[in-house]
Amino acid sequence: MKLTIILTAISLVSAAAQPAPMSPAANAPAAKPANTIGATETASVSLQTLQSLEKEIDNRIGATGAKTAPCSLLTSTRGLYIAGLGAVFSAEVELAPTPGGIGIFQTTVGPAQKAKYRNDKLANIPLLEKTLSDMALALAASPALKISDRDQVVVAARLFYRPWEDIAGLPGQIVAHLDRRGGTVKMEIQ
Repeated sequence: MKLTIILTAISLVSAAAQPAPMSPAANAPAAKPANTIGATETASVSLQTLQSLEKEIDNRIGATGAKTAPCSLLTSTRGLYIAGLGAVFSAEVELAPTPGGIGIFQTTVGPAQKAKYRNDKLANIPLLEKTLSDMALALAASPALKISDRDQVVVAARLFYRPWEDIAGLPGQIVAHLDRRGGTVKMEIQ
């Protein structure tokens, strides 16, 4: 008897807790703000296009620098397109390969190795700047990247440094920024 009363009380409480049926007007879709992309609209730059451009940037950055000390990509380039703003591509780059013998079991670096490593990095900075600038111009002119004249193109390299390095005077990132209306690339070294 007590069990029947408890079950009846639970069913009454759960029935009372059910939401009231909504009117048809409440089920109507909300008005979409002007100038927004809805679920049925597509962006003007496809994911496949961005991925192919990312690989192209990876290849160009990997070929930058002296043959004995080329830049190294630590992360693959990632790109995105934002309607009304433009395209942004970024990667993490080491300006020169780590000196030989440095790894898990040997973490010390001699003064001569440090000096050569720093000089290699300093020599590659202007080369990486040129690569990023050239890529920004190529991307802006690319028929694959269908962006408007109001959009911008940014290609950035965030630079990686080891804890034992002397980073005085070395940038943390290099950014090539192109406003398609102006047509010139502005370099930012930060």
